Amino acid sequence: MSNENHSEQEIIQSRIKSEYKWGFTTDIEMDTVPKGLNEDIVRLISLKKNEPEWMLEWRLKAFR
Repeated sequence: MSNENHSEQEIIQSRIKSEYKWGFTTDIEMDTVPKGLNEDIVRLISLKKNEPEWMLEWRLKAFR
């Protein structure tokens, strides 16, 4: 059983490391932000979501 599991793990790892060959890709726009949450991050998220000013103020009040 141990050899069988080891062999399965090797197959999985080789598939993970190989390049995707079927031609389908999905490009997803994404932003990265530092870890943690502070007022600047709340403002950034609100800006990215195009939220109105009152919503930003509501979120900042809830954060504080």
